[in-house]
Amino acid sequence: MKKFNRKVATAYGLLTLLLVVLVGGFRSGRLLYAGHGFHLAAYEAPAAGPVAQVHPEVLNLQTSFSNVAELVKPAVVSISTIHIEQVTEAPQFFFGDPMEQFFDQFFGNGENGGMPPNRQRLPMRQRQYKMEGVGSGVIIDPQGLVLTNEHVVRNADQIKVLMYDQDGNKTEYKATVVGKDARTDLAVIRVHAGHKLPAASLGDSDQVKVGDWAIAIGSPFGLSQTVTVGVISAARQSLAIEDREYRNLIQTDAAINRGNSGGPLLNIRGEVVGINTAIYAPTGVFAGIGFAVPVNQAKAILQDLVKKGHVVRGWLGVELAPEMTPAITRQFGLPDKTGALVNGVLPDSPAAKAGLKRGDVIRFFNGKPVESSAKLQTMVADMSPKRSIPLEIIRDRKKMTLTLVLGERPESADTRERGTPRPSGKKESKKNQKDWEGAHVIALSPDLAENFRQPRDAEGVLVTDVDSGSLAEELGLVAGDVIRAVNQMPTPDVSHFSSAVSKVDFSEGVVLDILRQGRSIYLSYMKGQ
Repeated sequence: MKKFNRKVATAYGLLTLLLVVLVGGFRSGRLLYAGHGFHLAAYEAPAAGPVAQVHPEVLNLQTSFSNVAELVKPAVVSISTIHIEQVTEAPQFFFGDPMEQFFDQFFGNGENGGMPPNRQRLPMRQRQYKMEGVGSGVIIDPQGLVLTNEHVVRNADQIKVLMYDQDGNKTEYKATVVGKDARTDLAVIRVHAGHKLPAASLGDSDQVKVGDWAIAIGSPFGLSQTVTVGVISAARQSLAIEDREYRNLIQTDAAINRGNSGGPLLNIRGEVVGINTAIYAPTGVFAGIGFAVPVNQAKAILQDLVKKGHVVRGWLGVELAPEMTPAITRQFGLPDKTGALVNGVLPDSPAAKAGLKRGDVIRFFNGKPVESSAKLQTMVADMSPKRSIPLEIIRDRKKMTLTLVLGERPESADTRERGTPRPSGKKESKKNQKDWEGAHVIALSPDLAENFRQPRDAEGVLVTDVDSGSLAEELGLVAGDVIRAVNQMPTPDVSHFSSAVSKVDFSEGVVLDILRQGRSIYLSYMKGQ
Protein backbone atom coordinates (compact mmCIF):
# COMPACT_ATOMS: atom_id res chain seq x y z
CA MET A 1 0.00 0.00 0.00
CA LYS A 2 2.88 2.37 0.79
CA LYS A 3 4.53 1.38 -2.48
CA PHE A 4 1.35 2.28 -4.37
CA ASN A 5 1.09 5.64 -2.56
CA ARG A 6 4.68 6.43 -3.58
CA LYS A 7 3.86 5.76 -7.26
CA VAL A 8 0.80 7.99 -7.06
CA ALA A 9 2.81 10.74 -5.40
CA THR A 10 5.53 10.47 -8.07
CA ALA A 11 3.01 10.65 -10.88
CA TYR A 12 1.29 13.58 -9.29
CA GLY A 13 4.61 15.39 -8.92
CA LEU A 14 5.52 14.87 -12.58
CA LEU A 15 2.09 16.09 -13.67
CA THR A 16 2.47 19.18 -11.51
CA LEU A 17 5.92 19.87 -13.01
CA LEU A 18 4.54 19.51 -16.55
CA LEU A 19 1.72 21.95 -15.81
CA VAL A 20 4.19 24.48 -14.41
CA VAL A 21 6.33 24.22 -17.55
CA LEU A 22 3.34 24.52 -19.86
CA VAL A 23 1.96 27.55 -18.02
CA GLY A 24 5.38 29.17 -17.97
CA GLY A 25 5.79 28.48 -21.67
CA PHE A 26 2.46 30.07 -22.52
CA ARG A 27 3.21 33.11 -20.33
CA SER A 28 6.69 33.59 -21.82
CA GLY A 29 5.45 33.05 -25.37
CA ARG A 30 8.01 30.30 -25.96
CA LEU A 31 5.62 27.44 -26.75
CA LEU A 32 5.66 26.66 -30.50
CA TYR A 33 3.38 24.58 -32.68
CA ALA A 34 5.37 22.49 -35.11
CA GLY A 35 2.57 20.49 -36.67
CA HIS A 36 2.99 17.33 -34.59
CA GLY A 37 2.46 18.30 -30.96
CA PHE A 38 4.06 21.00 -28.82
CA HIS A 39 7.76 21.69 -28.40
CA LEU A 40 8.91 23.15 -25.13
CA ALA A 41 11.97 24.88 -26.61
CA ALA A 42 11.36 27.79 -29.00
CA TYR A 43 13.76 28.77 -31.85
CA GLU A 44 15.49 32.05 -31.26
CA ALA A 45 16.55 33.91 -34.43
CA PRO A 46 20.18 35.05 -34.43
CA ALA A 47 21.07 38.68 -34.50
CA ALA A 48 20.16 40.40 -37.79
CA GLY A 49 22.83 40.21 -40.52
CA PRO A 50 24.01 43.07 -42.69
CA VAL A 51 21.52 44.73 -45.09
CA ALA A 52 22.66 46.44 -48.28
CA GLN A 53 22.10 50.14 -48.61
CA VAL A 54 19.96 50.73 -51.73
CA HIS A 55 19.96 54.08 -53.45
CA PRO A 56 16.51 55.68 -53.40
CA GLU A 57 16.49 55.94 -57.20
CA VAL A 58 16.93 52.17 -57.47
CA LEU A 59 14.01 51.64 -55.12
CA ASN A 60 11.98 54.10 -57.19
CA LEU A 61 12.78 52.12 -60.35
CA GLN A 62 11.67 48.90 -58.69
CA THR A 63 8.47 50.60 -57.66
CA SER A 64 7.98 51.77 -61.25
CA PHE A 65 8.11 48.20 -62.53
CA SER A 66 5.61 47.13 -59.89
CA ASN A 67 3.32 50.03 -60.73
CA VAL A 68 3.39 49.20 -64.45
CA ALA A 69 2.58 45.55 -63.77
CA GLU A 70 -0.27 46.47 -61.42
CA LEU A 71 -1.63 49.04 -63.88
CA VAL A 72 -1.54 47.01 -67.10
CA LYS A 73 -1.97 43.36 -66.06
CA PRO A 74 -5.80 43.60 -65.82
CA ALA A 75 -5.83 44.68 -69.50
CA VAL A 76 -3.66 41.76 -70.69
CA VAL A 77 -5.59 38.63 -71.65
CA SER A 78 -4.80 35.03 -72.48
CA ILE A 79 -6.22 33.82 -75.79
CA SER A 80 -6.99 30.19 -76.63
CA THR A 81 -8.20 29.15 -80.06
CA ILE A 82 -9.61 26.01 -81.63
CA HIS A 83 -9.41 25.20 -85.33
CA ILE A 84 -11.49 22.26 -86.50
CA GLU A 85 -9.72 20.32 -89.24
CA GLN A 86 -11.73 18.01 -91.51
CA VAL A 87 -9.70 14.91 -92.38
CA THR A 88 -10.62 12.14 -94.81
CA GLU A 89 -9.55 8.73 -93.52
CA ALA A 90 -9.21 5.47 -95.39
CA PRO A 91 -11.08 2.39 -94.10
CA GLN A 92 -9.31 0.22 -91.59
CA PHE A 93 -8.21 -3.30 -92.42
CA PHE A 94 -8.05 -6.27 -90.04
CA PHE A 95 -6.41 -9.67 -90.04
CA GLY A 96 -8.77 -12.46 -91.07
CA ASP A 97 -8.85 -16.22 -91.59
CA PRO A 98 -7.44 -17.16 -95.04
CA MET A 99 -9.93 -20.06 -95.28
CA GLU A 100 -12.75 -17.59 -94.63
CA GLN A 101 -11.89 -15.80 -97.87
CA PHE A 102 -11.85 -19.19 -99.70
CA PHE A 103 -15.33 -20.17 -98.50
CA ASP A 104 -16.63 -16.64 -99.17
CA GLN A 105 -15.43 -16.86 -102.75
CA PHE A 106 -16.99 -20.27 -103.56
CA PHE A 107 -19.99 -20.40 -101.23
CA GLY A 108 -20.93 -16.77 -100.81
CA ASN A 109 -24.13 -15.18 -102.05
CA GLY A 110 -22.48 -14.13 -105.32
CA GLU A 111 -22.74 -10.38 -104.65
CA ASN A 112 -19.65 -8.19 -104.49
CA GLY A 113 -17.39 -11.00 -105.69
CA GLY A 114 -18.86 -13.57 -103.33
CA MET A 115 -18.19 -11.35 -100.31
CA PRO A 116 -21.00 -11.23 -97.73
CA PRO A 117 -22.69 -7.86 -97.24
CA ASN A 118 -21.05 -7.31 -93.85
CA ARG A 119 -17.63 -7.77 -95.46
CA GLN A 120 -18.05 -5.20 -98.25
CA ARG A 121 -15.47 -2.47 -98.86
CA LEU A 122 -15.82 0.33 -96.31
CA PRO A 123 -16.35 3.87 -97.64
CA MET A 124 -13.93 6.74 -96.92
CA ARG A 125 -15.00 8.63 -93.83
CA GLN A 126 -14.66 12.18 -92.56
CA ARG A 127 -13.30 12.93 -89.11
CA GLN A 128 -12.85 16.15 -87.22
CA TYR A 129 -9.70 17.02 -85.32
CA LYS A 130 -9.37 19.96 -82.99
CA MET A 131 -6.18 21.97 -83.27
CA GLU A 132 -5.59 24.23 -80.26
CA GLY A 133 -3.51 27.38 -80.06
CA VAL A 134 -2.58 29.86 -77.35
CA GLY A 135 -1.47 33.46 -77.31
CA SER A 136 -1.92 36.80 -75.61
CA GLY A 137 -3.61 40.10 -76.27
CA VAL A 138 -4.13 43.54 -74.79
CA ILE A 139 -7.45 45.37 -74.35
CA ILE A 140 -7.28 48.74 -76.12
CA ASP A 141 -10.91 49.80 -75.76
CA PRO A 142 -13.25 49.48 -72.74
CA GLN A 143 -15.92 48.15 -75.10
CA GLY A 144 -13.93 44.93 -75.44
CA LEU A 145 -11.57 45.44 -78.40
CA VAL A 146 -8.40 43.40 -77.99
CA LEU A 147 -5.26 43.90 -80.08
CA THR A 148 -3.25 40.75 -80.82
CA ASN A 149 -1.28 39.00 -83.60
CA GLU A 150 -2.94 37.82 -86.78
CA HIS A 151 -1.18 34.46 -86.49
CA VAL A 152 -2.69 33.92 -83.01
CA VAL A 153 -6.26 33.90 -84.39
CA ARG A 154 -5.53 32.67 -87.93
CA ASN A 155 -8.08 30.04 -89.05
CA ALA A 156 -9.67 30.05 -85.58
CA ASP A 157 -13.16 28.57 -85.40
CA GLN A 158 -13.53 29.27 -81.67
CA ILE A 159 -11.82 31.95 -79.56
CA LYS A 160 -11.86 32.18 -75.78
CA VAL A 161 -10.31 34.97 -73.71
CA LEU A 162 -9.22 34.62 -70.10
CA MET A 163 -9.07 37.76 -67.97
CA TYR A 164 -7.78 38.40 -64.45
CA ASP A 165 -8.81 41.17 -62.06
CA GLN A 166 -6.66 42.92 -59.46
CA ASP A 167 -7.36 40.16 -56.92
CA GLY A 168 -6.32 37.40 -59.32
CA ASN A 169 -9.84 36.17 -60.00
CA LYS A 170 -10.20 34.88 -63.54
CA THR A 171 -13.14 35.09 -65.93
CA GLU A 172 -13.52 33.44 -69.33
CA TYR A 173 -15.30 35.10 -72.24
CA LYS A 174 -16.04 34.22 -75.84
CA ALA A 175 -14.52 36.42 -78.54
CA THR A 176 -14.85 36.96 -82.29
CA VAL A 177 -12.50 38.35 -84.92
CA VAL A 178 -13.23 41.95 -85.90
CA GLY A 179 -10.42 42.41 -88.42
CA LYS A 180 -6.98 41.08 -89.27
CA ASP A 181 -4.02 41.94 -91.44
CA ALA A 182 -1.38 39.35 -92.32
CA ARG A 183 0.99 41.98 -93.76
CA THR A 184 1.61 43.48 -90.31
CA ASP A 185 0.63 40.34 -88.33
CA LEU A 186 -1.99 42.31 -86.39
CA ALA A 187 -5.59 41.51 -85.57
CA VAL A 188 -8.44 42.92 -83.49
CA ILE A 189 -10.90 40.67 -81.68
CA ARG A 190 -13.92 41.61 -79.58
CA VAL A 191 -14.60 40.20 -76.11
CA HIS A 192 -18.31 39.77 -75.41
CA ALA A 193 -18.33 40.72 -71.73
CA GLY A 194 -21.45 42.87 -71.49
CA HIS A 195 -19.68 45.55 -69.46
CA LYS A 196 -16.72 47.89 -69.72
CA LEU A 197 -13.24 46.39 -69.41
CA PRO A 198 -9.89 47.82 -68.26
CA ALA A 199 -7.87 49.09 -71.22
CA ALA A 200 -4.20 49.90 -71.74
CA SER A 201 -2.87 53.16 -73.20
CA LEU A 202 -1.17 53.16 -76.61
CA GLY A 203 2.16 55.00 -76.69
CA ASP A 204 4.34 56.37 -79.50
CA SER A 205 6.71 53.74 -80.89
CA ASP A 206 8.56 56.39 -82.92
CA GLN A 207 9.94 57.69 -79.62
CA VAL A 208 11.43 54.31 -78.66
CA LYS A 209 15.22 54.36 -78.35
CA VAL A 210 17.79 51.62 -77.98
CA GLY A 211 18.51 51.18 -74.27
CA ASP A 212 15.01 52.17 -73.11
CA TRP A 213 13.37 49.90 -70.55
CA ALA A 214 11.01 47.31 -72.02
CA ILE A 215 8.37 45.36 -70.09
CA ALA A 216 6.58 42.39 -71.65
CA ILE A 217 3.36 40.92 -70.26
CA GLY A 218 1.68 37.79 -71.59
CA SER A 219 1.05 34.09 -71.23
CA PRO A 220 4.23 32.21 -72.15
CA PHE A 221 3.57 28.46 -72.21
CA GLY A 222 0.07 29.25 -70.93
CA LEU A 223 1.39 30.89 -67.73
CA SER A 224 -0.92 33.87 -67.55
CA GLN A 225 0.01 37.34 -66.30
CA THR A 226 3.76 36.77 -66.64
CA VAL A 227 5.87 39.94 -66.47
CA THR A 228 9.43 40.14 -67.82
CA VAL A 229 11.75 43.13 -67.98
CA GLY A 230 14.58 44.07 -70.33
CA VAL A 231 15.61 46.84 -72.68
CA ILE A 232 15.08 47.82 -76.29
CA SER A 233 18.13 46.15 -77.83
CA ALA A 234 17.62 47.32 -81.43
CA ALA A 235 15.00 49.17 -83.44
CA ARG A 236 13.59 48.97 -86.93
CA GLN A 237 14.71 45.45 -87.70
CA SER A 238 13.42 43.76 -90.84
CA LEU A 239 13.24 40.00 -91.16
CA ALA A 240 11.37 37.20 -92.88
CA ILE A 241 9.10 35.08 -90.68
CA GLU A 242 7.43 32.07 -92.32
CA ASP A 243 7.88 33.48 -95.84
CA ARG A 244 6.57 36.93 -94.91
CA GLU A 245 8.68 40.08 -94.77
CA TYR A 246 8.17 42.23 -91.67
CA ARG A 247 9.76 45.68 -91.46
CA ASN A 248 10.70 48.08 -88.67
CA LEU A 249 10.31 45.56 -85.85
CA ILE A 250 11.38 46.50 -82.33
CA GLN A 251 13.98 44.14 -80.86
CA THR A 252 14.11 43.48 -77.12
CA ASP A 253 15.85 41.19 -74.66
CA ALA A 254 12.81 41.08 -72.35
CA ALA A 255 12.00 37.38 -72.16
CA ILE A 256 9.40 36.43 -74.80
CA ASN A 257 8.39 32.82 -75.34
CA ARG A 258 5.67 30.82 -77.08
CA GLY A 259 2.35 32.15 -75.86
CA ASN A 260 3.63 35.73 -75.54
CA SER A 261 2.56 36.43 -79.12
CA GLY A 262 0.02 39.22 -79.21
CA GLY A 263 0.88 40.53 -75.75
CA PRO A 264 2.03 44.11 -75.16
CA LEU A 265 5.56 45.46 -74.99
CA LEU A 266 5.46 48.44 -72.61
CA ASN A 267 7.66 51.39 -71.79
CA ILE A 268 8.47 52.46 -68.25
CA ARG A 269 5.26 54.55 -68.16
CA GLY A 270 3.10 51.52 -68.88
CA GLU A 271 2.23 52.58 -72.43
CA VAL A 272 2.01 49.97 -75.17
CA VAL A 273 4.85 50.57 -77.65
CA GLY A 274 4.74 47.20 -79.42
CA ILE A 275 2.90 43.92 -79.90
CA ASN A 276 5.17 40.93 -79.25
CA THR A 277 5.20 38.78 -82.35
CA ALA A 278 8.34 36.65 -82.79
CA ILE A 279 11.49 35.29 -81.17
CA TYR A 280 14.88 34.17 -82.36
CA ALA A 281 15.05 30.74 -80.75
CA PRO A 282 17.54 28.17 -82.10
CA THR A 283 16.54 25.86 -79.24
CA GLY A 284 12.83 26.64 -79.42
CA VAL A 285 12.82 28.82 -76.29
CA PHE A 286 13.92 32.35 -75.39
CA ALA A 287 17.50 33.09 -76.43
CA GLY A 288 17.69 36.80 -75.57
CA ILE A 289 16.19 38.19 -78.79
CA GLY A 290 12.52 38.94 -79.31
CA PHE A 291 10.62 41.15 -81.75
CA ALA A 292 7.53 43.32 -81.51
CA VAL A 293 5.42 45.13 -84.11
CA PRO A 294 5.62 48.89 -83.40
CA VAL A 295 2.34 50.13 -82.00
CA ASN A 296 2.27 53.02 -84.47
CA GLN A 297 1.79 50.46 -87.24
CA ALA A 298 -1.24 49.22 -85.33
CA LYS A 299 -2.64 52.71 -84.79
CA ALA A 300 -2.33 53.41 -88.52
CA ILE A 301 -4.60 50.50 -89.47
CA LEU A 302 -6.93 50.17 -86.46
CA GLN A 303 -9.74 52.15 -88.08
CA ASP A 304 -9.72 49.91 -91.17
CA LEU A 305 -9.55 46.74 -89.06
CA VAL A 306 -12.49 47.76 -86.88
CA LYS A 307 -14.73 49.24 -89.60
CA LYS A 308 -13.86 47.13 -92.65
CA GLY A 309 -12.28 43.97 -91.23
CA HIS A 310 -9.18 44.40 -93.42
CA VAL A 311 -6.71 47.09 -94.38
CA VAL A 312 -7.17 49.14 -97.55
CA ARG A 313 -3.78 50.09 -98.99
CA GLY A 314 -2.58 51.88 -102.07
CA TRP A 315 -0.99 49.80 -104.83
CA LEU A 316 1.36 50.53 -107.72
CA GLY A 317 1.63 47.07 -109.26
CA VAL A 318 5.41 46.94 -109.64
CA GLU A 319 8.23 44.70 -108.49
CA LEU A 320 11.18 46.64 -107.10
CA ALA A 321 14.87 45.86 -106.83
CA PRO A 322 15.77 45.33 -103.16
CA GLU A 323 18.52 47.96 -103.12
CA MET A 324 20.38 50.53 -105.18
CA THR A 325 23.94 49.26 -105.48
CA PRO A 326 26.92 51.39 -106.57
CA ALA A 327 26.98 49.50 -109.88
CA ILE A 328 23.30 50.30 -110.55
CA THR A 329 23.85 53.93 -109.56
CA ARG A 330 26.72 54.31 -112.02
CA GLN A 331 25.34 52.30 -114.94
CA PHE A 332 21.91 53.97 -114.78
CA GLY A 333 23.47 57.42 -114.55
CA LEU A 334 21.91 58.30 -111.20
CA PRO A 335 23.12 61.25 -109.11
CA ASP A 336 23.09 59.19 -105.89
CA LYS A 337 21.93 55.86 -104.39
CA THR A 338 18.42 57.02 -103.48
CA GLY A 339 15.35 55.85 -105.37
CA ALA A 340 13.64 52.57 -106.25
CA LEU A 341 14.51 50.59 -109.39
CA VAL A 342 11.55 48.98 -111.14
CA ASN A 343 12.22 45.30 -111.74
CA GLY A 344 8.92 44.64 -113.47
CA VAL A 345 5.45 46.05 -114.08
CA LEU A 346 2.36 43.90 -113.62
CA PRO A 347 -0.13 43.84 -116.52
CA ASP A 348 -3.22 46.08 -116.15
CA SER A 349 -1.81 47.55 -112.95
CA PRO A 350 -1.88 51.27 -112.07
CA ALA A 351 1.83 51.42 -112.95
CA ALA A 352 1.24 49.88 -116.38
CA LYS A 353 -1.63 52.29 -117.10
CA ALA A 354 0.57 55.23 -116.10
CA GLY A 355 3.32 54.12 -118.50
CA LEU A 356 5.88 53.00 -115.95
CA LYS A 357 8.46 50.59 -117.42
CA ARG A 358 11.05 48.12 -116.24
CA GLY A 359 14.32 49.94 -115.66
CA ASP A 360 12.68 53.16 -114.49
CA VAL A 361 14.02 54.58 -111.25
CA ILE A 362 11.37 56.24 -109.07
CA ARG A 363 13.01 59.20 -107.33
CA PHE A 364 10.02 61.15 -105.97
CA PHE A 365 6.57 59.92 -104.94
CA ASN A 366 3.87 62.55 -104.45
CA GLY A 367 6.57 65.19 -104.18
CA LYS A 368 8.52 63.36 -101.47
CA PRO A 369 11.98 61.84 -102.05
CA VAL A 370 12.15 58.05 -102.25
CA GLU A 371 15.02 56.88 -100.05
CA SER A 372 14.76 53.18 -100.91
CA SER A 373 12.46 50.48 -102.25
CA ALA A 374 11.29 49.64 -98.73
CA LYS A 375 10.51 53.30 -98.07
CA LEU A 376 8.53 53.55 -101.32
CA GLN A 377 6.45 50.49 -100.37
CA THR A 378 5.62 52.12 -97.04
CA MET A 379 4.73 55.42 -98.70
CA VAL A 380 2.40 53.69 -101.17
CA ALA A 381 0.76 51.53 -98.49
CA ASP A 382 0.06 54.61 -96.38
CA MET A 383 -1.92 56.23 -99.22
CA SER A 384 -5.56 55.50 -99.96
CA PRO A 385 -6.55 54.09 -103.37
CA LYS A 386 -7.92 56.21 -106.24
CA ARG A 387 -5.60 59.10 -105.42
CA SER A 388 -3.77 60.76 -108.29
CA ILE A 389 -0.05 60.79 -107.50
CA PRO A 390 2.84 62.40 -109.44
CA LEU A 391 5.92 60.21 -109.91
CA GLU A 392 9.30 61.67 -110.78
CA ILE A 393 11.44 59.04 -112.49
CA ILE A 394 14.71 58.66 -114.33
CA ARG A 395 14.47 56.74 -117.60
CA ASP A 396 17.47 56.33 -119.90
CA ARG A 397 19.34 58.92 -117.81
CA LYS A 398 16.58 61.50 -118.31
CA LYS A 399 14.13 62.90 -115.76
CA MET A 400 10.43 62.40 -116.42
CA THR A 401 7.19 62.97 -114.51
CA LEU A 402 4.27 60.54 -114.71
CA THR A 403 0.83 60.79 -113.15
CA LEU A 404 -0.48 57.60 -111.56
CA VAL A 405 -3.83 56.74 -110.00
CA LEU A 406 -3.28 54.36 -107.08
CA GLY A 407 -5.17 51.09 -107.02
CA GLU A 408 -6.17 48.96 -104.04
CA ARG A 409 -3.61 46.40 -103.05
CA PRO A 410 -4.94 42.83 -103.46
CA GLU A 411 -5.21 40.83 -100.25
CA SER A 412 -3.06 38.04 -101.68
CA ALA A 413 -0.11 38.53 -104.00
CA ASP A 414 -0.21 36.84 -107.37
CA THR A 415 2.06 33.79 -107.30
CA ARG A 416 3.32 31.72 -110.18
CA GLU A 417 4.35 28.13 -110.05
CA ARG A 418 8.05 27.64 -110.36
CA GLY A 419 9.65 24.26 -110.77
CA THR A 420 13.19 22.99 -110.99
CA PRO A 421 14.76 23.73 -114.38
CA ARG A 422 15.25 20.74 -116.62
CA PRO A 423 18.35 20.69 -118.86
CA SER A 424 17.61 19.76 -122.43
CA GLY A 425 20.65 17.57 -122.87
CA LYS A 426 21.14 19.02 -126.35
CA LYS A 427 24.70 20.04 -127.20
CA GLU A 428 25.21 23.44 -128.76
CA SER A 429 27.84 24.38 -131.32
CA LYS A 430 30.81 26.50 -130.27
CA LYS A 431 29.29 29.36 -132.26
CA ASN A 432 26.29 29.38 -129.96
CA GLN A 433 28.29 29.14 -126.72
CA LYS A 434 30.17 31.65 -124.58
CA ASP A 435 32.12 31.27 -121.33
CA TRP A 436 32.30 34.45 -119.27
CA GLU A 437 33.76 34.76 -115.76
CA GLY A 438 32.70 31.21 -114.89
CA ALA A 439 29.24 31.42 -116.48
CA HIS A 440 28.53 29.07 -119.41
CA VAL A 441 26.12 30.77 -121.80
CA ILE A 442 24.29 29.41 -124.87
CA ALA A 443 21.73 30.67 -127.35
CA LEU A 444 18.15 30.55 -126.14
CA SER A 445 15.42 28.75 -128.03
CA PRO A 446 11.70 28.41 -127.22
CA ASP A 447 12.17 24.77 -126.19
CA LEU A 448 15.09 25.62 -123.91
CA ALA A 449 13.10 28.46 -122.39
CA GLU A 450 10.24 26.10 -121.60
CA ASN A 451 12.61 23.50 -120.14
CA PHE A 452 13.98 26.12 -117.75
CA ARG A 453 10.54 27.42 -116.73
CA GLN A 454 10.93 30.60 -118.77
CA PRO A 455 8.41 32.14 -121.19
CA ARG A 456 8.72 30.61 -124.65
CA ASP A 457 9.01 34.07 -126.19
CA ALA A 458 11.82 35.15 -123.84
CA GLU A 459 14.76 36.86 -125.53
CA GLY A 460 18.36 36.64 -124.36
CA VAL A 461 21.06 34.08 -123.71
CA LEU A 462 20.72 31.15 -121.33
CA VAL A 463 23.10 30.37 -118.45
CA THR A 464 23.51 26.58 -118.40
CA ASP A 465 26.05 26.34 -115.57
CA VAL A 466 28.09 28.48 -113.16
CA ASP A 467 31.51 27.43 -111.86
CA SER A 468 31.85 27.25 -108.10
CA GLY A 469 33.93 30.09 -106.68
CA SER A 470 33.79 32.10 -109.89
CA LEU A 471 33.03 35.78 -110.32
CA ALA A 472 29.77 34.82 -112.03
CA GLU A 473 28.72 32.97 -108.86
CA GLU A 474 29.67 35.99 -106.74
CA LEU A 475 27.61 38.16 -109.06
CA GLY A 476 24.61 35.92 -108.34
CA LEU A 477 24.09 34.08 -111.62
CA VAL A 478 22.54 30.60 -111.45
CA ALA A 479 21.80 27.94 -114.03
CA GLY A 480 18.58 28.73 -115.89
CA ASP A 481 18.98 32.52 -115.82
CA VAL A 482 18.29 34.33 -119.07
CA ILE A 483 20.55 37.36 -119.55
CA ARG A 484 18.60 39.95 -121.52
CA ALA A 485 20.99 42.91 -121.25
CA VAL A 486 24.45 43.82 -119.94
CA ASN A 487 24.81 47.42 -118.75
CA GLN A 488 21.56 48.19 -120.59
CA MET A 489 22.93 46.76 -123.87
CA PRO A 490 20.44 44.13 -125.17
CA THR A 491 21.82 40.60 -125.62
CA PRO A 492 19.33 38.76 -127.86
CA ASP A 493 21.99 36.23 -128.90
CA VAL A 494 25.48 35.01 -128.02
CA SER A 495 27.12 37.40 -130.47
CA HIS A 496 25.56 40.47 -128.87
CA PHE A 497 26.33 39.05 -125.43
CA SER A 498 30.02 38.60 -126.33
CA SER A 499 30.17 42.17 -127.61
CA ALA A 500 28.50 43.55 -124.48
CA VAL A 501 30.69 41.73 -121.94
CA SER A 502 33.84 42.75 -123.84
CA LYS A 503 33.08 46.35 -122.87
CA VAL A 504 32.58 45.59 -119.17
CA ASP A 505 34.93 47.35 -116.75
CA PHE A 506 34.39 45.88 -113.30
CA SER A 507 35.81 48.98 -111.65
CA GLU A 508 32.94 50.89 -113.29
CA GLY A 509 30.44 48.16 -112.38
CA VAL A 510 28.25 45.77 -114.31
CA VAL A 511 24.46 45.41 -114.19
CA LEU A 512 22.78 42.36 -115.71
CA ASP A 513 19.12 42.35 -116.72
CA ILE A 514 18.01 38.82 -115.75
CA LEU A 515 14.90 36.74 -116.26
CA ARG A 516 14.82 34.03 -113.57
CA GLN A 517 12.00 31.49 -113.91
CA GLY A 518 9.78 34.13 -115.43
CA ARG A 519 10.65 36.88 -112.96
CA SER A 520 12.63 39.99 -113.90
CA ILE A 521 15.53 40.96 -111.64
CA TYR A 522 18.74 42.97 -111.78
CA LEU A 523 22.12 41.64 -110.69
CA SER A 524 24.96 44.10 -110.08
CA TYR A 525 28.63 44.00 -109.17
CA MET A 526 31.42 46.56 -108.77
CA LYS A 527 35.00 45.72 -107.98
CA GLY A 528 35.98 46.80 -104.49
CA GLN A 529 32.38 47.36 -103.36
